[in-house]
Amino acid sequence: MIPMERIACALVLMLMSAFHGVAAFADDGGGDPRDPWEGFNRAVFAFNDTADQYVLQPVARGYRKVTPTFVDQSLANVFNNIGEIKNIGNDALQGKGGDVLVSIGRFVINTTVGVLGIFDVASYIGLKRDSEDFGQTLAVWGVGNGPYIMLPLLGPSTLRDGVGRGVDSYTAVTRGIDPESAQYGMTLLDLL
Repeated sequence: MIPMERIACALVLMLMSAFHGVAAFADDGGGDPRDPWEGFNRAVFAFNDTADQYVLQPVARGYRKVTPTFVDQSLANVFNNIGEIKNIGNDALQGKGGDVLVSIGRFVINTTVGVLGIFDVASYIGLKRDSEDFGQTLAVWGVGNGPYIMLPLLGPSTLRDGVGRGVDSYTAVTRGIDPESAQYGMTLLDLL
């Protein structure tokens, strides 16, 4: 099994190579300045569309067919609960003290009373879920959107939010799960 760190490094190197190669697709100035990599983006969109049609949608339909609604909702609740840790960190980095406390409260309540997050008790008692990510943190810090980019399998983004997604993925709590096969399973379930 290939360690997650090697996969992450390979993905970063591929993205860096792609960004370097994107300069070849850059418009001569007559195109939309928000999409200077239009040729690259169109190629990735075509790839994503094909992968979605022939792989992702059939897998998702199969999953929905065999998974009862309450199980699907419980899994979504568990992943939302795990995501509170990311929210806590990003809220803190953005200087949102009140939101940090709400996210901590949600995590503690849903992990204990909500049986490891299976039940979203915190929402029931009025603690609203607020999803934060590192792309938003970069925006609060003054980093501009940057150009539009179509990410392989992940879809449309901006350069800033694409970097944010990479940081969020690298720092995800599920990365600490052993064995690695369980990490892959958790990541796949989260995507579905």
